[in-house]
Amino acid sequence: MSDLRAMHSSRVGPAVFLAGLAMSVGWGFRGDYGHEAGAMVPGALLGLAICLGSGREDWWRRATLMAMCGAIGWAFGGQMSYGRVIGYTASSSLLDVTYGYASLFLIGGLWAGIGAALLALSVTQSRSFLERFAGPLVVLWLVWFGLDMLGYTDALCEEWYLHDTDWVAALSALILAGLYALIIPHSRSACGLIATLAAGWWAGYLLLTVVLRLHMTPPRSDNWSGCVGLFVALLIYLYRLRDRAAIRMAALGFLAGGAGFLLGDFLNMLGRAQWGPIGRYEGLQGLDYWKWMEQSFGLIMGLGVGASFLRGLRPKLAEAVEDRRPGPLNTVALLFLLVVMFWSNLFKNVRTWSNNQEIPEQFLSIETSRWFLFVGILLAAVMVVAIVRHRRGTLALAPPTPVGRAQLLFLLILWIAVIAALMQALPRLSHKGIFFVHTTFWITGGLCSLVLLCFSFRPCALPDSTLSSDDLSWKVGWRYWIGCVLLALLVVAVAYLTIASHAEPLSGSHLRFPAAPVQ
Repeated sequence: MSDLRAMHSSRVGPAVFLAGLAMSVGWGFRGDYGHEAGAMVPGALLGLAICLGSGREDWWRRATLMAMCGAIGWAFGGQMSYGRVIGYTASSSLLDVTYGYASLFLIGGLWAGIGAALLALSVTQSRSFLERFAGPLVVLWLVWFGLDMLGYTDALCEEWYLHDTDWVAALSALILAGLYALIIPHSRSACGLIATLAAGWWAGYLLLTVVLRLHMTPPRSDNWSGCVGLFVALLIYLYRLRDRAAIRMAALGFLAGGAGFLLGDFLNMLGRAQWGPIGRYEGLQGLDYWKWMEQSFGLIMGLGVGASFLRGLRPKLAEAVEDRRPGPLNTVALLFLLVVMFWSNLFKNVRTWSNNQEIPEQFLSIETSRWFLFVGILLAAVMVVAIVRHRRGTLALAPPTPVGRAQLLFLLILWIAVIAALMQALPRLSHKGIFFVHTTFWITGGLCSLVLLCFSFRPCALPDSTLSSDDLSWKVGWRYWIGCVLLALLVVAVAYLTIASHAEPLSGSHLRFPAAPVQ
């Protein structure tokens, strides 16, 4: 037993470091591309980093599913707006700054709490449970894609303006889950989770925003209230599923995400205030402090979630039940990660180049966008053929072992994201701040690759006694609640320190509670 503990401890540090770096560079990418689609990339990288660093062969065999669950889990938070919240922390009013940091803590907590819970499902639930999601996920994505392409999403949101929320997606998911469950009964457990999340979103929005009239960042979107309801509904679902291990990961993820957003923005405020050494050294001035914040978000959140999985879950959790052979979900996951996820993001490169007039409007009397569309379809076809051949076992390019395939997938997602972000920014690299940001992307990506190549991928044996996901030992204890209190105090402390770093409101500041005019 002591040998197992020593082996586990020697591997946890580099693995957690990889998780933090992967989420950091992924969150930098998310900052450039935004919204739900951008947040998929750091979620996928974090899921793969945890999988690779675990040393568990059963997790390696589920690498593709862990990446997809990470991507979907972190995508949920992409609907929440936090730009104006950061403006509150740039003011000189203690009440507004404290409110801003508290709101950021909530947003970050929801983001990582939902993500960590769905990522945990990929290693706690049986193969048959997970495979039931293949059909509903494909149909749901096709419906959302059709609504967006045909303009129905925007038209409905303009007709019924519900506080700038993503209500069309939530309503369509709820309806679709019910219809799919009626038509294909064996998918009811999967549709039940989808319907629960959609209904929870509606419950949170209706209660917090419509009934209680709570608005975090007026006049910006109130998707945050829907995410609160979704997170609570997810916890209730996991409780009824008796997946206490996933509930624990959701709780720890909530704290990690909240701390990441809180401390990341604190660095942003210090940079913008030209505090201390930043004000004294010219080389530290004029940099993109917003990107410092985003990459710090990812680093702290990735370290926290990575440690929760690799120190807490990995050495104790019993193997999930493999009650059937891998089915179509693996194919769906690869198509999602290598085609849908990048297609949803990289079209923005063309839009940016076009808006900045960095590409011609036409070439050979054909719109330039159509040339890029053709290239995108061609590359997507390459990915589809590779996935199909891999599924048939005839793709020599794919490594023969599960851990080798997980490494290849990690490096593919990592470097496609880093290179794509550089290509989008390339014409503007003469700006010192933008140059520094993308240099850090390449440095972080290089460190991720170096850690990955230096890591020993010998499988670690599990102890003789492991815990099933429904074991009562997974309940959070008193240490967790002490951590909650300490982080609440940290919100207030950081607000005081931020006020002390500058005498006047910083550029872009906002007031949530404007002072009443003097009569």
